Amino acid sequence: MIKPWGSLSMAKSSSETLAFHGPFLASNQELFGEVLIKGSGSSLTLRSSSEINLGALPRYIHGSSVDGQKISCIDCIWASQSRSTRVQVSYHSAKLFPHHVVVGDEHLDPTAQNIHRLDFSVSDLSTLFYDFDAFGLVIDAAPIMDVVLAQNRKIRAIEVGEWPEVHYFTGKINVIEVDTALGKIAVRHRPTFSMGGPLGNHMTNEMVVSLEPGQPLHFSEAIDRVALLRRFLSVAAGRPQKIKNLEITTTTADPARSRSLQVHWSYAPKGPRGDHHKPSPGDLPLDPIHHPEAFATVIKNWIAGDERLKIARNRYVSCLEKRSTYGVDRLVAAANMFDLLPPDAAPAVQALPDDLAMFQAAALKTLGTFAQSQDRDSVISAITRMGKPSLPKRVLHRWATTKTDVAKVFPDLDYVLNQAIKCRNHFVHGASKSFKFERAEPFVFFLTDALEFVFAFSDLVEAGWSAKEWATRPYGDGHTFTRFRWGYAQTLAAFKAAMENPA
Repeated sequence: MIKPWGSLSMAKSSSETLAFHGPFLASNQELFGEVLIKGSGSSLTLRSSSEINLGALPRYIHGSSVDGQKISCIDCIWASQSRSTRVQVSYHSAKLFPHHVVVGDEHLDPTAQNIHRLDFSVSDLSTLFYDFDAFGLVIDAAPIMDVVLAQNRKIRAIEVGEWPEVHYFTGKINVIEVDTALGKIAVRHRPTFSMGGPLGNHMTNEMVVSLEPGQPLHFSEAIDRVALLRRFLSVAAGRPQKIKNLEITTTTADPARSRSLQVHWSYAPKGPRGDHHKPSPGDLPLDPIHHPEAFATVIKNWIAGDERLKIARNRYVSCLEKRSTYGVDRLVAAANMFDLLPPDAAPAVQALPDDLAMFQAAALKTLGTFAQSQDRDSVISAITRMGKPSLPKRVLHRWATTKTDVAKVFPDLDYVLNQAIKCRNHFVHGASKSFKFERAEPFVFFLTDALEFVFAFSDLVEAGWSAKEWATRPYGDGHTFTRFRWGYAQTLAAFKAAMENPA
């Protein structure tokens, strides 16, 4: 059970440096260690008066800080070693890079299947789950003050002034709970507050994502599941999410002695920069507060399909991480997402007509008699792909099968997508007389956005999202979908004029 009023022990910001010192044990050798937690600059430095056998060091190393905290450095790789001599005594040191550092009241064995809950937050969690009415203020509280003060007035007299106010929390800890293939996913409020006094009082809140898998996980499995949820939340928010305050809870032989451990992830996925492209609740495609059942359907289906779509989805999030930076690499990456889709997300392979099938077989037989060369292999590859869905077919298929509710919002998007693929081919295969890149160059951002929009939009629709209500809402620039929609008509007109008018 999660204590409803238990505060989550928060780690310091990843921009701050944490340091721990104390004894470490590695390969039955007791060493003095210093752990520096500083993101990608994290390190574990081990020191000893005797030589340190780096070849015998395990991938995870346990130690303790001078104040009694247990330190587990996981997936350590050797960085450097040195030796110094002082007053004819040699000192040895070895520096390692830990991919994860786990801190708490017990050591973590990453090979054990003992993690039964994960808790973490992300950059835009309070916007994604915009539970506006959970906290509030009663300005004219005079009619309810006798009820509010009844208990304390049993102890002492309390006078009510002319302008009483009441700040409240509804007490509903759980925002939403969904059973998924990963386990039970919940988003919860974690409020903290003061008891009041002459200096006033305060109430603050941290929202937390919790995952309780069906059975305990290994550490690597736990990290993979956090990364998966981060992918989903990044798509839902329209910008990459930073993972914050990651904790794991382990199970010992006595379930009542579960331990919560803080995880520091050296190469944690990057998040947004300040308020750049900050999401707005009204622009988000999903509304878990007012439409929880629709949200539950989407997240369950999205997670269930992640294994087959993971590579392409990671590619999409990496595009989001480029923010407002556009160029050739991003355009090519955006098109490449569709090539990475599994066969069931692409149009079916078409059987060739008899004459083409005969030509294909004869051509491949003839080419097989030629000496191996790049040109021969290239032609064989092209002929073998006959009947298989090409990149343009893949892209247009994704749009055609998911555009039902928004086709009128994005007229001629098929044309834009075709031009985007031609632009991509210009850089991958070389210039073509049928495509005038000099005319399209000012619109590379538009072509890139079109590919990224169709990929993420079709992914959500395939997971069960209905865009019909979203298409009728007022909108701003608070999500990547609405930003593409915002200037679509004007940009489309300018783009078509540039591509079709020789002048």
